[in-house]
Amino acid sequence: VHCKYPKWVEILCFDINVHVPHHLSPRIPHYRLRTAYKAICEKFGEYVNEAEFSWKLFWMLVKEPHVYNKEKNYVSFKEQELS
Repeated sequence: VHCKYPKWVEILCFDINVHVPHHLSPRIPHYRLRTAYKAICEKFGEYVNEAEFSWKLFWMLVKEPHVYNKEKNYVSFKEQELS
C-alpha cells in the first residue's frame, strides 16, 4: 500500500512513504524512490494499492496494529481474525 502524504511531509521524511520500491530492492536510494515507484505503477498498475493520507487513517494505524486487507486497505488484527 502506498500512502500519499502532503508534499512537505514527504520531503521532510525523504519520501519514506514511497516504500513499495524499497521492498523490491532496499538498495534504491531515497532520491530514486519516486522514479522507481512510477515505473512500478506503469508496469504493474493493476496491483498497486494507494491510500490518501488523513488524520483518521493515521490515528487508526497508531492506536492499534493493523494488517493489509484487499477490500478495505487496513483492518485491525481483531477484525481480521473475525473474517
